[in-house]
Amino acid sequence: MHASVCDLITDLVQNAIEAHAEEIMLNVEETEKNIKVVIQDNGKGMSAETLEKAKNPFWSDGKHRHRKVGLGLPFLFQTVDMTDGSAEIQSEEGVGTTVTFNLDPQHVDLPMFGNFVSTAVSLMTYEFDGNLTVQHSRNSRSYSVSKNDLTDALGNLNNLENMVLLKQFIQSNEEELR
Repeated sequence: MHASVCDLITDLVQNAIEAHAEEIMLNVEETEKNIKVVIQDNGKGMSAETLEKAKNPFWSDGKHRHRKVGLGLPFLFQTVDMTDGSAEIQSEEGVGTTVTFNLDPQHVDLPMFGNFVSTAVSLMTYEFDGNLTVQHSRNSRSYSVSKNDLTDALGNLNNLENMVLLKQFIQSNEEELR
């Protein structure tokens, strides 16, 4: 199992990047009673048969030459099963994939949420040609930021000064959610 919910999120967004998505939407909605995460992409998608295989930890689609297992979706389903949560995956070849999961933030077996600021910065600076939009809401407050908008405003997000600005920007938005 992953050490945090943010680790799950990172793994699933990386799956979307590796599926050659040009647009990825990450939406995290937190309330006292539920954490809902939706990751939607327009990547290569999966057939129903491939999707079933992807749920098996001992199957990999071969995108990593030296790895014989794929643990992203199995870890998601393990976490959901252990915490009485729910998960749904919709995918269509050539169209994309949407992963939705709900977790009870008060469940004793739920891993810690993790550092969302670090997660968002890491995902925004991940090298890929597409756009990532991150939306985060907690109770009635929310914010949204896209990689394309940040790149337009700052330039190269992997420049150290821009990474500092990016982290400060996301941190200030996260503080507004409290």
